[in-house]
Amino acid sequence: MTQKCYHKSINDLYFMDYLLLRTNIMKKEQRLKNIISILKSHPSIHIKTLQDETGYSVSTLRRDLVDLENKGLIQRSFGAIRLLNQENLEYTWQYRNENNQNAKEKICKIAAHFVEDNDAIFIDSSTTSIRVLDYLDTLNGLKILTNNLKVAEKAQGLPNISAFIGGGECKPLSQSIIGIDANNYLGQFHARLAFISSSTIDEHGLHMADITQKQIKRTMINHSDIVIALLDHTKFSNHHNFVKLCNLDCLDYVVTDRPVEDRHILYALKENHVNIIYRKFFNN
Repeated sequence: MTQKCYHKSINDLYFMDYLLLRTNIMKKEQRLKNIISILKSHPSIHIKTLQDETGYSVSTLRRDLVDLENKGLIQRSFGAIRLLNQENLEYTWQYRNENNQNAKEKICKIAAHFVEDNDAIFIDSSTTSIRVLDYLDTLNGLKILTNNLKVAEKAQGLPNISAFIGGGECKPLSQSIIGIDANNYLGQFHARLAFISSSTIDEHGLHMADITQKQIKRTMINHSDIVIALLDHTKFSNHHNFVKLCNLDCLDYVVTDRPVEDRHILYALKENHVNIIYRKFFNN
């Protein structure tokens, strides 16, 4: 039974191939996280020194550095590696998942109260939204629509949930499926709820670092009755990422872990009739 679920979830990849792919992705995520961690302590380092620090083979290290450079995280020049400015960057799933875990869990505990039996729910590729699944074990007949491998994997393991994931290009660092095929697949559905997140929020809307994720999130927003943005306090920053996801009037609720202190954002949310939730259930 498990093999059939995996087989359907990843669009005809064999089960063992999927397990191997997942293992390799996890290993690569850990390597990339380790390299970034070293570079944070040594913003500029020679590749030979980095190899000594990591113990990775030359070929593996070079491939990882190419990936990090393509992501805009580092710059390579004559054997030296330099860590670039950390704004407007999309990090790996594992790296993002380990940040602000307590806040994310509390936010999702609140968000789960919106879900009812037999609901269809969009869940995006954020490391916040996936935690909503932790609080849905008492409900029945739920349908989860996503473009994220980890969300689909977690959902299909729950007996009361059916998981749906579209096919397309696999983006390993974010554990998501992207592209026109994935977007068209999700566009066939309509959900009562959409749980989404973003890199930042300001008075103009939600922003993100990765343009390839934008259209799928927009499809989720446009095909839902109620749109709930799950944003911890770090998303309310003085800068915003360069990809505009949506205006504030696309949202119905913002669930966060602290009162919104930025008066410009607070005013804009109220002007756009967006309900802000942060207090209830946070005493646990």
